[in-house]
Order: sequence, then structure tokens, then C-alpha cells
Amino acid sequence: MIDIIVRSRRDANAVKAMLEKFYPEWDLRVYTLHGKRSFDQVVEELENILSNDRFYVFMLAREDAELAEKLEKNLPFNVAVQLIPRSKIRNTRIEHLSQLFDIARSKFRLAAGWLHDSKSYVFALRRGIRLEKYEFNPAYDVFLGIGEGFKWVLEKILLGKICSTPLFMRRFGGEHYVYCGYRLTALLNIPDHGINPRGELICSDCIEEVSTDNLLKANKDVINSYAYISKKYLEKYKKWADTVIVPWSGGKDSTVALLLALEVFSKKKIRVIYVDTGADFPITKKYIENVSRKLGINVIKTYAGIDTLILKGKKGFPTHDDRWCTGKKIEALENKIKEVMNGNTLVITGDRDAESERRSTRPVSRIRDKDFIIVSPIKVWGGTHVQLYILSKGLNLNPLYEAGFYRIGCYICPALRSWELYIMLHNKHIYNELKNYELFKMFLARRTHI
Repeated sequence: MIDIIVRSRRDANAVKAMLEKFYPEWDLRVYTLHGKRSFDQVVEELENILSNDRFYVFMLAREDAELAEKLEKNLPFNVAVQLIPRSKIRNTRIEHLSQLFDIARSKFRLAAGWLHDSKSYVFALRRGIRLEKYEFNPAYDVFLGIGEGFKWVLEKILLGKICSTPLFMRRFGGEHYVYCGYRLTALLNIPDHGINPRGELICSDCIEEVSTDNLLKANKDVINSYAYISKKYLEKYKKWADTVIVPWSGGKDSTVALLLALEVFSKKKIRVIYVDTGADFPITKKYIENVSRKLGINVIKTYAGIDTLILKGKKGFPTHDDRWCTGKKIEALENKIKEVMNGNTLVITGDRDAESERRSTRPVSRIRDKDFIIVSPIKVWGGTHVQLYILSKGLNLNPLYEAGFYRIGCYICPALRSWELYIMLHNKHIYNELKNYELFKMFLARRTHI
């Protein structure tokens, strides 16, 4: 899915040493330009390498900075150019090369430009005007605030009007940049603890209205291209796989994984598994029922029993330091996979680099044993690509996203931040669905001390 391009053979050897050390199971190909330096020669070499079914990271050293600048204006958006701040790549420490490779990969998911004419963002490299104070960092992610509920909660915190579909850049320490157009419009700070996120509207006179219709039109070729690369990757397993399993949580990432699977594999081969933790939002359960009915698929359900363990006093609430709940969920999923798998089994997950550092280190494909392979076809997608792909297929997002949630999980999850708790307390529909659950009342008392 991802290949690397360098200029010379000696540079390629340095990159291969980096891959062997830090990415031993990634199966990445390294191409060279046979030492070519001139722009025309490089373009000619690239024509023999590039295809539209892969992502490429093109690494160039400081001595080729001028070439890198020219290429930035001419390459397709499935190529990320990464300048190495040393005179030669082969003189760079492999630890530093690894960090720069991570930055280059993040460009595919973080790319965002502003199109004045169509009043829309475009989520691809070398498209549109670069957003104010926008930067690439492997720890960041971008996503759209889609839905009236999202707009309502954001305006309540910012104490001012905001556009209908703001763009968020999730940064370090709970800090989020909020855009309505190419200017930085607001700052949002979401502490991990408490129930009071904070925000500041910093440019109320530069707000541009952004519609989802315009977003879909402006990003049609981008979304189709990202999906094409992911589907071409899955097609490698089309003849090999006897059973295709998709773990589906009702979240946006696993929903896209499911949609891609349905486009590549026969429904007869596909088994969709939903793990009910016992503490899932009722809204998510309804979403799974509605979408599965629309897609014409059966969902195999299994129960992790997390609520029972807590209510019976056998376990305490999960914490950041003791996420025993994750182990129970994985155990329930793996038991069900063993039950339904038959022959060569392909498990398609919605893992993305942006979700956590741990997930970003996982290869696109992981072999569990000779007849069990796990693949993550949307690994380099951004939150924006995921959201728009779902909408482009005529489906709605999980209503929790439209209420303002960034991620979907349990209503007792230790990863719920002040932002999600604020929504859970102030969104009447969500609160009314949860308020009579004993587990929710216990959790709320624990987290809010009220």
C-alpha cells in the first residue's frame, strides 16, 4: 500500500536499514531514480514508478531541496515529498529517518486545503490554499464537525456563532484548532478530566459557511482515489480468503472497513461481528441495526460482559492504567472469530495511524498464523476521509458523532474526556437514554463527583 522512493542506490540501502530496524513486517518496497538529478530526468523516472493504486513517500536530502520544491507543485496527491535535513540520506541516522518517514505518512491523512471558489476544504496534498498555522505531525488527526448537535455544543462552549461544518485539528494535550475557512477560527481545549472543556473564538469575522454537499463535491476524486488504493490492497486476498471477518463497532472507521469489504468480497464470504460490551451507547446499537438492514447484512453478536463484572463487584471501573475492559472485548471477539472462521480467514479492521501510537506502529498486514491474516486498509486515511466516504455511500454517521463525539466506545470508557462528558450531560437525547442505567449513574458519580 505504501512504497518509498529515493534518488540513489546508496540512499535506498540506508532506507532499507531503517525499515529493517523499525518496520520489519511492513513489506515496503524501495525504488530509486538511478541517481538522476535534473527535474526532467526525475519526472521521466517517476513515470515508470508511480501508479494510482499505491501511496508513495518520496525522500530527498537537503542537496536536492530545489528539486523537492519543484516536485511539490507537480506530483499527484498520492505522493508525499519529505525533505531530509542532511546533505545526504545515507548520512542520516536511521532513528531520524524513521521519524521523518512517520511525518511523511501523516501527510496523507492530514492534508487539507481551502478552495475559495467552492467554499470547501479539499483533503489532499497539493490542493487548495494551505490553512493558517496548519502543520503535519504524526500525533495529529483532522475531522469535521458534522451535524446540528456538534454545532450546538461548540457554540455553547465558544460563546459565539460558528460555521455549520467546522474542521478540527486534534493536537497535543487536548488542544484543537478549529477552522471555518482557511483562517484559524477558534481554539478548543479538552482536558482529560472534569466536565468543562474550554474554548475561545479568535476570528469571528472570518467565518466561511461550509456545507457537506460542497465537501462531497470537492473531495469526490480524493475519496474515490483513497478508496481505490484500499480496495486494490484488499483484492490481493480475494482468491486466498475463504472467510472474511469484519469486527464492527458502529464507529466510523470500522464502518468504512465494512463498506470496503462489501465492495471487494462476496457477501457469502463476509461475517460481520459486533461485540456488545454491556456498556455500549443505545444509540450505537440502533445505528448498527439500521445500517445493517440498509446494507442487507446479518450481524453476529457476542457479549463481553463488562457491565456484569462491575455491577457484581468482581471488577472495578476500568482506568487509564488498568484497561481490563479492552482485554475482555478482545477475548470475546477472538472467541467468536474462532467460532465462525473457516479455511483461510481474512480479518479486516478499521485501524488508522491517527488513533494511537501503538496502532501507528502496526503494519498494514499482520499474519497471525498461516490461515489467519489481519489487514487495515484505511491505515493512512484521515478522519475527514472516513467521514466523507460514509456520507458518499448514502449513509449517515453514527448519531454520536453528530452530537459532537470524536470517537465511539462505551459510556464508561476511561478515555472519555471532558468534551464527551459535557455532551453526555447536556445532550438531552443521550442523557435520557442513559440516566436510568445503574452503571451510568455509578460512572457519573465517579467521574463528576455529583
